[in-house]
Amino acid sequence: MQRRALVLCLSLSILFSFAQLSFAQPFTAANIEALKANPKVNITDTALDRLSADTPMARVIVNLRDPLTQDAPTANSPMVRSNTAAARRSVNGLRDASVRRQLVDDVRAMQQQVIEAHHVDSARVGSRFNYHFGFSAELTPEEIQSLADSADVLSIEEDKLIQAQVAQGIPLMSASIISDTYGGAGMSIAICDTGIDYTHPMLGGGGFPNAKVIGGYDTGEDDADPMDGNGHGTACAGIAAGDLNNDGDYIGGVAYGAKLYALKMTYSPTSNSAYTSAMAEAWEWCITHQNDDPANPIMIISTSFGGGKFTDQASCDGAAIAMTSAAANAKAVGITIFVSAGNDGYCDAIAWPACLSDVVSVGAVYDADFGNYYPCVSEDSCASKIATTYCSTGYYAIDRTSADLVTSYSNTSSFLSLFAPSNAAYTTQIGGGYTNTTAGFGGTSAACPYAAGAAATLQSASKARTGAFLTPDQLELYLTNNGDLITDSKVTIAKPRINLGHSADAISSVPLLTTEAATSVTAESAMIGGSVMDDGGDAVTARGVCWGLSAGPTTDDSCTNDGTGTGSFTEQITGLMPNAAYHVRAYATNSFGTGYGQNVTFTTLSIPADAHTDSAQVLSHSSVTLSGTVNPNGTETGCYFEYGTDQAYSGTTTNSPIGSGRSESPASAVIGSLAENTTYHFRLIATNAGGTSYGEDQTFTTLPSSGVDTGDTSSSGGGGCFITTVAGIVGGR
Repeated sequence: MQRRALVLCLSLSILFSFAQLSFAQPFTAANIEALKANPKVNITDTALDRLSADTPMARVIVNLRDPLTQDAPTANSPMVRSNTAAARRSVNGLRDASVRRQLVDDVRAMQQQVIEAHHVDSARVGSRFNYHFGFSAELTPEEIQSLADSADVLSIEEDKLIQAQVAQGIPLMSASIISDTYGGAGMSIAICDTGIDYTHPMLGGGGFPNAKVIGGYDTGEDDADPMDGNGHGTACAGIAAGDLNNDGDYIGGVAYGAKLYALKMTYSPTSNSAYTSAMAEAWEWCITHQNDDPANPIMIISTSFGGGKFTDQASCDGAAIAMTSAAANAKAVGITIFVSAGNDGYCDAIAWPACLSDVVSVGAVYDADFGNYYPCVSEDSCASKIATTYCSTGYYAIDRTSADLVTSYSNTSSFLSLFAPSNAAYTTQIGGGYTNTTAGFGGTSAACPYAAGAAATLQSASKARTGAFLTPDQLELYLTNNGDLITDSKVTIAKPRINLGHSADAISSVPLLTTEAATSVTAESAMIGGSVMDDGGDAVTARGVCWGLSAGPTTDDSCTNDGTGTGSFTEQITGLMPNAAYHVRAYATNSFGTGYGQNVTFTTLSIPADAHTDSAQVLSHSSVTLSGTVNPNGTETGCYFEYGTDQAYSGTTTNSPIGSGRSESPASAVIGSLAENTTYHFRLIATNAGGTSYGEDQTFTTLPSSGVDTGDTSSSGGGGCFITTVAGIVGGR
């Protein structure tokens, strides 16, 4: 398959937008400062400073109290978040239509109560969410302050503006055979993006709705027509579920048999930017309309939008409560959300909303070798980069592409879910054509619909083989547990790249299980375990945990056997090396074979180095060579000698590195300017992250001035630890 030339991928950030309106009474600087200090107001200082006569209103999301399950916030806990969705799910479940209808009625009643009580102009109210207690609006500072003072309001946050994150990787994902067999039939994928050009021959080729794009809505402009005027959403739709075809490089989407829903979130026909509220509303729309066509329910959402930088999921979940709630609610009704990880090249963070704990984040790998590629990356990227004025980020990287090489621009973190193919996809574009071979569609924006299409195909296989769809948790586990482990070389984080063939083979055969995070980790032991979620339709005859110093099959250096059956289990493993990174995966076996949980890593604790003092070699009446050995025990270690005429050791040599090996290494130091014919005490000391160790006290006596003198080779206090290695003498100063 022909590969395309190069395109630059933009690193995108969250922007903020405020309407240009006016209000009657000026808000003083003191009032603005009061809003900044208010713990309910989650708006940046920069945005609040803009609330002046020129920019008198801010676009915000107001999060409300659930009158049934939430107490009013107090001074000590002002940012209590509504847990309505979780509470109701735990009792009856949002899959129950009557529970869902009651929740919608309760949310609308609370919205109206607050809007009327605080005299918010209904013309300035934007999204009124269906399942989340809240609404978006353009508000004056006075209105923000008034709402923040209300016991019915939990928090007020910015309605942020986010942007689209901008090949054929089907063979790379081993998806060809499975797609040909199942193709995603019997379900729908919702493309929450810039819309879909439903007139494209591969996307229905007619009006709206049509045989392929069977429904949708424009939440960005509150319009019933989700036609794409930008092209980003249409490209994503073609990758995920475009009709089967053989038109040049376009062979159809991954899940070509699936139906599509078009959710246009952008605020204008041609824009690639959307407000947070429009995205939350789009995800909620999918919940409400999940079963509009019972034969093709919405089971997958693909969203290639986002921005920002989050290094952990806890802060991400708290960044925009309406979105966090929408993601949790969608997952509760069985919808799996895939979100692009972002194109900044971060090595310890991913973009929002991919960082949410209830979505599946997708990073990008190249699908083949097509020469050098020059993506733009952030200044914060750890990738090797070159300064340039041609990238808005100020930097670009040079990638020598090859299949399964993680792209330099792909954001990576410890909580990234998986990788999928990208660059440069030959896919559908608005107007009926295809992205050309010199500038195919790429970025994590392309990887996301690849993953969404693979997930839809896997759901189709599950329905055919077992009679039921997988839950979102099961679906993610099948994709991650059975993927090919790929290491991002710019940060050495390993994550699975989707292998749809292996994932489909595992359904209704080998057990499905997850590996738990290690606990009670010490320098030499840890508690590790797993949980067998599904026996694959056949009794589990053995289960346990395997571990080792390498990932993948070589993890199985040592394995336990915990017993049989489904459920959770833990094992204490001992005899580990200190300060060593171990890979762990749980396993379970039935008559079909052995299934494995995802790869999990942990690092044992450090322990002090072992230091031993050896004898000294007296060189003269004023100089001596001190010696000893150090075993760093796997942790970077430094060493030095103490010496003096008594065990108070008034002198020291320089603390010098001795490495992080796990065997004894010689250490020595030459000291001078000593008193003649004098007895000295000395000892070797080693320090590392595990602590400090002290060698034995030893003594030496310098020669009298009439004795043999080989020369004073050092000044007092000189020297350090000299380490003898096969490469020669290293260290010391």
